[in-house]
Amino acid sequence: MLSWMLLPAFFGLGPSLLSAAAVLTAPTPEISTQSYTWKNVRIGGGGGFVPGIVFNPTEKGLAYLRTDIGGVYKLNSDDSWTPLVDFADNTHWDYWGSDALATDPVDTQRLYIAAGMYTNSWDPNNGTILASTDQGKTFTESSLPFKVGGNMPGRGTGERLAVDPHSNNILLFGARSGHGLWKSTDFGATWTQVTSLPDSGTYAPDPTDSSGINSDPTGVTFVTFDSTSGATGQATPRIFVGVASVGSPNIFVSDDAGQSWSAIQGTNSSWMAHKGVLSPKEGALYLSTSDGVGPNDGTIGALYKYDIASGNITNISPVSGSDLTFGFGGLAVDLQESGTVMVAALNSWWPDGQVWRTTDGGSTWSPLWEWEDYPVLNKYYAYDDSLAPWIGPDYTNPAIIQQIGWWMEALAIDPFDSNHWLYGTGETVYGGHDLLDWDTVHNVTLKSLADGIEEDAVEGLISPPAGPPLLSAVGDNGGFVHLNLDTAPTAAARFSPLWSTNV
Repeated sequence: MLSWMLLPAFFGLGPSLLSAAAVLTAPTPEISTQSYTWKNVRIGGGGGFVPGIVFNPTEKGLAYLRTDIGGVYKLNSDDSWTPLVDFADNTHWDYWGSDALATDPVDTQRLYIAAGMYTNSWDPNNGTILASTDQGKTFTESSLPFKVGGNMPGRGTGERLAVDPHSNNILLFGARSGHGLWKSTDFGATWTQVTSLPDSGTYAPDPTDSSGINSDPTGVTFVTFDSTSGATGQATPRIFVGVASVGSPNIFVSDDAGQSWSAIQGTNSSWMAHKGVLSPKEGALYLSTSDGVGPNDGTIGALYKYDIASGNITNISPVSGSDLTFGFGGLAVDLQESGTVMVAALNSWWPDGQVWRTTDGGSTWSPLWEWEDYPVLNKYYAYDDSLAPWIGPDYTNPAIIQQIGWWMEALAIDPFDSNHWLYGTGETVYGGHDLLDWDTVHNVTLKSLADGIEEDAVEGLISPPAGPPLLSAVGDNGGFVHLNLDTAPTAAARFSPLWSTNV
């Protein structure tokens, strides 16, 4: 505030006038204030790896998605996604890494996230279980005594966090770094180690890596409760757990709620289970395996079907021999249709990624594409990139030829709608609402369905004084000329030439 006083002596007035002198104060000028409303710049396509998609099996339309560095999202009825971890500021940057999530099948308001970015020195923080009782609107935090690696190798395995379907106060979490299996009996508030599990997962992609990224053991890869065993109100007795170990059995089953474990025999112990998905109607557990923990490796593997009653296990891989140059990752079971299963290649780099579907429990398979006569492909899909034109096949880049995608670890079929499916890639989310056409006309629509997901690693932003409102430089995807902040960039708006980061 600017103020000034007129003092009589200053103007030569006599002392007798001091008592009558007036003190004058200038009026205070008004200060204008501006309020800001913050929202995400629309990218439309996500922009990064989506390692996990989980539907709730008891509430229609409820699904969540986790990213490796961009937090967790909740599905909306219009196929868009709402971010749930935008509350995390720079002091909680590790919350943006999510190594696992679980949605409660009993109390569907409950959601759990295993948050943490790295297990090496890059991240000084131990992991956190974020627990919500309102589907992600708010969270309470429970610290873990070890680190969690949402952006570490093997982050596409899982889910390694699970809620007991008969006694939902019980949760199990499979840790990394040799810490083994952990249990909570109070809705994720406190945790104790399950010391009975005979293997904590000792495999590391590169034990000589001095950075600690590839030399850290991947640990437990998945936890699956068998909902067909046990009774409501009691701990589910049968539990399946996979671990990242090679050279010995690496899939275990407990029939006494985790007090003791036995190894499941019959799989190739050189390959590690990425997913263990229950098919309740068949009484079977499907297992996708690979010789690497992913997401960027894997040269061979198999898909197995384990019959729970008999203990028999069968290799039902959709390809074999010289055609098998990859492992298997994403795995989905249709809970409405017995024997309907889908599995994704991990990693098929040329000429594209691949997804297969069976409706007879793995006896026969149909692919998303196949060779007609080299170099002609029969593509059993149409492409819809309207929500993110910059990721579609109209964008020509010799270094990125995949249309179906890569790093396909997340694959899910809506338990209430067999026509609805989603899968994650290293860049976005695809899926659609015509999946049953696969079985009739053998053609489906692959639609970009990542609207609302923002996972770009922002390296630089400029708002020019004239022209487009924003130029962005982002990791992996180069960057964009944003002509409209509420509209996804077109293919022409992507920087060219494309480098991994245009800064």
